Amino acid sequence: MCASGAGEDAQDLRALAARIEAPPLAIDDDADEAQLEAAALELRRHCLALAHRQADPRLKSPCAGTVARLPSGSRVSLGYERDLDVSVLERRGGEDYPPPPGWRSVRVLCRSGQAALACLLHLALSMARDGTLSTRHAGRYFETRALLDLWPPGVLPRVPAGAHDVDLLIGEPAACNGRFEVARPEALPRVRHALLLDTTLSGPAVDLAPWFARHDGAIAAVFRSGLKLDQAGLELANVGIVQLMVREGLGLDLEALAEKLRHIRGLTATGLTLDELGALSAPWFLDRDYFHRYTARLFAHNEALARAIGRESPVFEPDCHPCLLSDTAPPAAFCAMRLRDGDLADHRRLLACVEREVGRRGIVATKGGSFGFRGIRYELVEPDPKDGVPFLRVALGFRGGNGTAAMIDLLAELARGNFTAGRGVHSLASTR
Repeated sequence: MCASGAGEDAQDLRALAARIEAPPLAIDDDADEAQLEAAALELRRHCLALAHRQADPRLKSPCAGTVARLPSGSRVSLGYERDLDVSVLERRGGEDYPPPPGWRSVRVLCRSGQAALACLLHLALSMARDGTLSTRHAGRYFETRALLDLWPPGVLPRVPAGAHDVDLLIGEPAACNGRFEVARPEALPRVRHALLLDTTLSGPAVDLAPWFARHDGAIAAVFRSGLKLDQAGLELANVGIVQLMVREGLGLDLEALAEKLRHIRGLTATGLTLDELGALSAPWFLDRDYFHRYTARLFAHNEALARAIGRESPVFEPDCHPCLLSDTAPPAAFCAMRLRDGDLADHRRLLACVEREVGRRGIVATKGGSFGFRGIRYELVEPDPKDGVPFLRVALGFRGGNGTAAMIDLLAELARGNFTAGRGVHSLASTR
C-alpha cells in the first residue's frame, strides 16, 4: 500500500496538471518526496494564477453587465460579490451522498464549513413555529459548540443527555477532541424538525441510513469543510459544501428552500468570492469519482498507522482512530495520539521527540495543522481545557511511499515503549 505511493502521486499530479492544461510538471515516477511536494505547490500556484487573472481587474462592485470567464471556460455575471452566482459549481457532478428513499437533495456552497453551519442554523430557525428549537450537539468539534453558544439559550435550548426527542440534532459520525468517538445514532434522541450532519472528518464514507432512521422531520443537511479532503490536497480556497435535503410528500419545495439558504448566505456575506470561485473551478473539485479515490487512499494510510499503534500500547491511549473503536466506524483523515497519564509538558516532549526523529530519519513531513494533504502533517494540538485534551495529530496524506512507511514505523516504535512520558522522557536517538 505504501511502497509504490510516490509513483502514484507523480502520476496523479501529472494527470491533474493535464486536466487544466497546465505546463507539464517536471516529475517522473521515481521523483523523491521533496520533488513531489514542490510539484504540488507549483500546480497550486498555477491554479491560483488562473483564478486571479479574471478576478484581479474587477472591482468588488463592478459595472452593470460585467461578465467574467472562469478558468473552466464557464462565464459568470458579476454584481455585488456577496450575491455571486456559484451555481456552475453547485450543479457540478453527482450527489455526494445518495439521498435516503423518500428524500430529494440539492447542493449549496458557502465560504467555509462553519459558514455553512451558521447559514443552516438561520434556515432551520426561520422555519420554527415559535422561533425556538430544542437542540442536541452529538459531537465534539469545539467550533460547533462555540457557534451554538453564541445563540441565546432561549432560542437554541440544549436538551439533557437522556431526552427522548429533539427539534434539531447536529451530529458528527466520527468526533475527536483528543480521543476519537464514534456516534451511535440509535442512542440519540429522535429528531422532530431538522438533522444536520457534519462529515468533515470522514468525507464520503458515511452511512446516512442509521441517522435518517431517527429522523421524523422534513429537513436535513449533510455539510462539510471542502478545504480538507475535496481539493487534491492543494488548498485552493475555503469552502463549505452543503447537501440540502427535504422529505417528499410534505409540501416543501426543495428549490425554494435552497434559494432561501442562498439568500441567507448573501445577507451574511458568507458566499464565495470571484477569486475562490475561479480557483475551485479546477475540474477535480466536486468530481465524485476523484473524491472517492483520493479519500480512500488517504483513509487507508491513516488506518494503517492506527493499526500499527493498536489498542494495547503502554504509551498511547487506545482510541487514536475510529477503526480501533468499531469495525463499522467511519474512517478518519488523521490519528490523534494521547499519552496515557501524560500532561501538557509530556506531550510537548513527545512532539520534540517526533520532530527530532523525523529529521534524523529524513522523513518529508510538515509540522502544521489541518489534514487531507498529499504529504504528511503533524502537530501538537493544545486546546483550551474546556475544549479537550492535548494530543499529537498525525495526518498521513494521499502520497504514501517510503515516507509514509517510515512515519508509521517511527510512531509504532514510540507506541511500543521507546518513548517514556514524564521525567524519564528520551528520544529514540539517545538510546542508540
